[in-house]
Amino acid sequence: MKEPSQLGQLCCKILVLNSVKAGPQDFFKLCTMFVSDDSFRLILSNFKKRLTQKEQDDFQFATLDDVRLEMARIQREQATRKEMMNMPRIQSFLEAMEQFGKVIEVFLNTSEFVAFIWGPMKFVLQVASTWAESFDILLGAYEQIGNQIPLLQQFQAVFDKSPHMRRVLEMIYFDILEFHKRAIRFFSGPVWRQVFRSAWKDFKTRFQHILDGLRQHSELLESQANLLHIQQYRADRLAMLDRLDNMEEAQRQENYVTIMNWVFGANTKSDHDFACAARSEYPESGRWILRNSKLQNWKEADTPVSSILWLNGIPGAGKTVLASVIIESCLHATTSTTSFFYCKDGDSDKNCFLSILKGLLSQLIFHCRHLIPFCYDKYLASGELTLVSTSLAKQLLELFCQEIHKQCIIIDGLDECKESERKSILQFFTSVIDRYDLKEPGRIRVLFISQVENDIEKALSAAEVIALEPSDNENDIRSFVLKETKEIQRKHDLDNHQVDYIVDSTCRRAKGMFLFVKLVMSNLYAQPTRQHLQEEIKVTRFPQGLEQAYQRILSRIAHNSTPAEWTIARKLLGWMICAVRPLKWHEIQGAISIDPISQTVNFDDRRLRIHIRDICGSLIVLRPGDRIELVHSTAKFFIANTGYVRTPIVQCDLTALCIQYLTFECFDDDISQEKLVEFAIGGYFAFQDYAVANWAHHFLAMIEAEQSHSAAESDIEETMEELGNALNDFTVKFQEEFVQEEIVHTSGKACKAFQQRNFHASLQLVWNHVDQHQNKGFEARNNVSLEILGKAFARNRKLLEELTFSTNCSSNRQKNLESFYGDKRYKCPKLTCFYFHEGFQDAKCRDLHKNRHDRPFQCTFPNCTMVEFGFKSSKEVDKHMKAYHPDENDEAVTFTAANTVRASTPFACSVCEKRFTRGFALRNHIRSHNAERPFACSLGCGKAFTRANDCKRHEKTVHARR
Repeated sequence: MKEPSQLGQLCCKILVLNSVKAGPQDFFKLCTMFVSDDSFRLILSNFKKRLTQKEQDDFQFATLDDVRLEMARIQREQATRKEMMNMPRIQSFLEAMEQFGKVIEVFLNTSEFVAFIWGPMKFVLQVASTWAESFDILLGAYEQIGNQIPLLQQFQAVFDKSPHMRRVLEMIYFDILEFHKRAIRFFSGPVWRQVFRSAWKDFKTRFQHILDGLRQHSELLESQANLLHIQQYRADRLAMLDRLDNMEEAQRQENYVTIMNWVFGANTKSDHDFACAARSEYPESGRWILRNSKLQNWKEADTPVSSILWLNGIPGAGKTVLASVIIESCLHATTSTTSFFYCKDGDSDKNCFLSILKGLLSQLIFHCRHLIPFCYDKYLASGELTLVSTSLAKQLLELFCQEIHKQCIIIDGLDECKESERKSILQFFTSVIDRYDLKEPGRIRVLFISQVENDIEKALSAAEVIALEPSDNENDIRSFVLKETKEIQRKHDLDNHQVDYIVDSTCRRAKGMFLFVKLVMSNLYAQPTRQHLQEEIKVTRFPQGLEQAYQRILSRIAHNSTPAEWTIARKLLGWMICAVRPLKWHEIQGAISIDPISQTVNFDDRRLRIHIRDICGSLIVLRPGDRIELVHSTAKFFIANTGYVRTPIVQCDLTALCIQYLTFECFDDDISQEKLVEFAIGGYFAFQDYAVANWAHHFLAMIEAEQSHSAAESDIEETMEELGNALNDFTVKFQEEFVQEEIVHTSGKACKAFQQRNFHASLQLVWNHVDQHQNKGFEARNNVSLEILGKAFARNRKLLEELTFSTNCSSNRQKNLESFYGDKRYKCPKLTCFYFHEGFQDAKCRDLHKNRHDRPFQCTFPNCTMVEFGFKSSKEVDKHMKAYHPDENDEAVTFTAANTVRASTPFACSVCEKRFTRGFALRNHIRSHNAERPFACSLGCGKAFTRANDCKRHEKTVHARR
């Protein structure tokens, strides 16, 4: 064997060191710089990097005889199953590769290179033969490749006379290995059958390029091109490879983004970053959990005691922080793939089985991008703009479970989900674990983190349990308290004795509740004077639990605020407790600026000049996206329990605010464009998304709350007066629509609690409208129930879009618009859609999104022009597919015997020993062995078949559809 040149050896090393960055075109480019043996070695080196060590060992000594023996075995097996395939179709490929091997062996003096053609071929034939459809497609691919490669021994004299023509052999070798590199990927892994159709469809563009390249190589040989011609051809081919790679990468990225948008639910990364940030100043906080023997066993043992681990603890024990510690540790492990999900209180859309599945899928897709073509086909065929089918989400997650060898799944805050959702979550994961543990214990491991609930405890009775004790995190708590107390000492000039007293008092009362000490510390630090602080730390005043800790903070805010500030604080806390979804800061400012009396939105005079964190302090947190949320899930319950915020009154307040706001002039249908622009620039539409989508929710919540609570509230009358005014104005403004609806008899019972109110008639009209609209079903709830309001709302949104890039708006005005409306003003019109309030930054993204609502079913055929438009139903897709993309299976040549009682079979095949009742059947059968296809399509498409019936079937199923 000839040794590579020094230059070739050097470039081999360069390619090895940079293999992560080098693409196929880079290897091809370098290959053409050297003499043939170095070029082949570089091509092979690149190919080997994509193989496992076992595959390299299996392939390196493979021969054509090995392939022929495997083909014979496959044919015998198919004959036993009575499913003979047209195996001789690959004869042209075998002959071409046999001569290719003989030719290059003359120049390279080794059979090593051609072994890595026979080895992969044997492997893919072996695997593909287990499924008729994939085997037929593979045979067809080999047939097409074989037809493009000339029998090279006839050009031996050309290679001897013109050494530069040997470059063509390198290019042929590159293309053949490129095909096998993809083929091995198609037939590897436990889920190859499920994803084969999608993966092969995705490969068709590259495959066509390989065929075109092989055809052009043949033309070069036949023309006996000169050196200059070959150099130009190579340059053109390199440019084509670059363009193809860029096209494929762009398409892959586009499909990846589409799939990620499809499965988009909770922003798991944002939630994790937020949890990690909570312990950023205390990097060692919570790390003790990693030393727990049960966690170590679950995470690291080859076969854990149990594949399901349940970590539970009391509210406020810092379980989410511990979850972030465990997740970080698992993410850094190289032997497993980790996905996670954080449930959050008050977000019913997020705390559900489907959202958890989607959150996990969004992470696993990132790790298994080779499954994107399959996911993309599922997306197109689903007819769903966003993934809303729980069964499909389960199917996809189970696919990833099959594909990933070892997987850790961590779900924090399971108790935040409704009991019905918890049941579905626990049943699914326990059943998946049970199924995999039978064969591969520990392949999938799930960690649940929650409070103790009876249903969770029952469902996880067989799981390993880590029950958090107060002593577990006492060191973390003491470290936190010591650091925070030093800040308090600096602010209030305390002596060491007072510091020790605060530390001991806080830690003693914590009882493992990290949230408790955070609330206590923030409250003590916020005291305005040392005298206030000393009063707060008296034994009789020091809080004894979470409820008292919340009470102390609220008492301090009330004591240190003016009456106006305290009123605002209570209002804001009430909104956060009762809001349908987390409000953004600009929405809160818009709501605060509404003046029901003058029916204006007055940002200049009414908006808050201080941030909500300066008003509500440690009771709120700022989430990514400018969302405002309560500090903990316990806050909603305890704040409401203190009596400072009364949810029935808040629901009345929000109902009155929303419906009164919707009667403002900015929602009139006969308003001038100039006036409308003035309203938009003044921030009048800052609260419209929330009010339009959720006024009915607050209306029904108000009625339900009023039925269950005592009306003897001291300040209820003022709220009721505002509600009455709002209802009367609302029914007057939309009376044409209300009077057209028939009053149902149940409205009297539903509104009974308000029958003594002077607005009872208006209340009944509105209740009747809401009830009838909701009974129309989900699709109706996607639209604004009041037609006049819906038109005005759509008009207002369109105006905001126009102002976004208007040349008439100065930079200051654009800045004001962003402060009023955020930076995503192109929004989905469907009320129940996440993007109704989240929006997009440009019209194109919004329109593509909207089109998927209207025409959700899409063609799955690559590069079909109808993908952009879609279809309204699955039937329309099926009709389109049959008309324009007939199934390749219609043209497959298979021989499957019927399961019937057979007569005498005197006619035996001499090749496979299969027997037939009639001679003509044997003759047809022998043609399949000899690759004879005497029956050509009469319609001139170029197809030919072994049997006349197959030809007729082809003409009916393919051409009849066009």
